[in-house]
Amino acid sequence: MTYSTMKRSLEIELISAEGLKVDRKPVKRKTFCVLRIDQETRECKPDDLGGSYPVWKDKLEMDMAMNGSVRFISIEVLYKTSGGAEKSVGLAKIPVTDFMGGFAPQGHLNFLSYRLRDEYGDKSGIVNVSIMVKPDVNSLKYSSPSLAAPADYGACSSQAAAGNSQMWRPRTSSSMALTAGYGGRVVTGVPVWGAYPRSS
Repeated sequence: MTYSTMKRSLEIELISAEGLKVDRKPVKRKTFCVLRIDQETRECKPDDLGGSYPVWKDKLEMDMAMNGSVRFISIEVLYKTSGGAEKSVGLAKIPVTDFMGGFAPQGHLNFLSYRLRDEYGDKSGIVNVSIMVKPDVNSLKYSSPSLAAPADYGACSSQAAAGNSQMWRPRTSSSMALTAGYGGRVVTGVPVWGAYPRSS
């Protein structure tokens, strides 16, 4: 397999959400998530109880190209109306650099919380996820954590950039999102510090 076609498997758990709102009103219906990586999509099971604080705890596995073509993965929270139509609560775009980099070895479990934004760019809640890049057992060349990540993903993950601090800031910014073509409407997901406890 050439580098241009190489893929890595991601294990993504859609854990929960907090404070979901539509038109500034708490969501009362059952919600679910749609995960998108490039052109591929996966849907998690809906929360049985419904409401603005859903819990899914649904693990999904998806492949991601390692040639630098994928810079974000997206998570959209939706609900179904009484008529069966699907309506969006909000969207978060997660930079690949937030869970991959030279200081983030394969197999490391990242717990992340992101702000959701609706179609107008307004805050509509928080989504909690975990992401792990599964180790490639077939290739020693890419399985060593001492090797730096591909240049397209930067020198280090945004978590590592904060050193030993409990608080970290992503390398991406709203200005970078603008140049990437997102127009600042549905903005790049922003980690919410301390929203979800890390494993000890």
